[in-house]
Amino acid sequence: MSLTSGETTTTRGRVMICEDEVIVAMDLQMLVEDFGYEVIGPFPGLREAFAALGDQRPDIALLDVRLKDGEVFPLADRLRDMGVGLVFQSGHVYDDEIHAKYPHAGCCLKPINPAGLRTALQTAETVGAA
Repeated sequence: MSLTSGETTTTRGRVMICEDEVIVAMDLQMLVEDFGYEVIGPFPGLREAFAALGDQRPDIALLDVRLKDGEVFPLADRLRDMGVGLVFQSGHVYDDEIHAKYPHAGCCLKPINPAGLRTALQTAETVGAA
């Protein structure tokens, strides 16, 4: 059963989640799966996320700006170079700075609005596929 709409969805693509707060990560995973995506992760830090890239390629990455072992930008650079659509989320998102470096990335402020997250993921899906 869907937590947000009651509708059944098919798998759309693979979303890597990087979030160091366990409860937030679990909530994000449930939402993203509910939207019909397969989840890779969640990963609390850069080390774990970089290691996962050796085995799996996401279509989209949902990235907390500040992880347990530093800011997410080195990972975001790698993902962007791989053609992965990016969505940044944080309680401290600096939209201007992010959009200057990642002009096609989405940004969501915590706490996450499910409808806004869905829209950001759908947009990132088309950007990553381009």
